[in-house]
Amino acid sequence: KNIAFLIKVKGETFTLFLILAQNDNVITMYKKFFDFSGRASKSEYWWFQLYQLIIYILSFVFQSDLALLFSILVIANLLPLYACGVRRIHDSDKSGWFILISFIPIIGLYVFVLLIQDGSKGKNRFGAKPKK
Repeated sequence: KNIAFLIKVKGETFTLFLILAQNDNVITMYKKFFDFSGRASKSEYWWFQLYQLIIYILSFVFQSDLALLFSILVIANLLPLYACGVRRIHDSDKSGWFILISFIPIIGLYVFVLLIQDGSKGKNRFGAKPKK
């Protein structure tokens, strides 16, 4: 699915195309807003990360013009971002509390490794292997 945004700033019109082939992953994140149980696939997690990164970049590009809008988006996406991170760590058959380790410098890289590695094969204590 293609999503086009027309942004008009200081008389200039910018067209930003976000081509998210797996746009269903971003929608899934909002459906599982408060869901910290179960497992998340790598694609579900990383597509949402890409979506979040685009929001961060746009918030810096349009700091003065659309700051309030992007600030609200960033804050509103924190909870689903951490919920998906917990589910992604569950895919490695680890406790979701490991997400808190990401706040510790250098040691937090272990969480990054958990997020990028393949999940456990088949069913684990957090549920069945996610699709995709």
